[in-house]
Amino acid sequence: ILDVTHEDVSVRLFLETLQGPAAEWFQHLPAASITSWATLRESFEDRYKPSEDAFALLSRITHLKKEANETMRDFVTRFNALINHVPVAMLPTPENQ
Repeated sequence: ILDVTHEDVSVRLFLETLQGPAAEWFQHLPAASITSWATLRESFEDRYKPSEDAFALLSRITHLKKEANETMRDFVTRFNALINHVPVAMLPTPENQ
């Protein structure tokens, strides 16, 4: 037990909390790509932490309206283009709907 570091404990506890897509994300990381708690945290945040820009994007989506001269197809294309930029962490899941 003396060989266990605070970093080891942090990584193990964090991994125990992963569920669903986050657990799958971790399982599919390249072998040996996570070498420290800092690397794991950074990789996770890059994947799941929404940026401030993401909140602005959600506001744009919330207020999106079809223009009077816009076809439904063009509107859906514009909508999908916005949705495709939403970070994974902000997408609804069956658990939070």
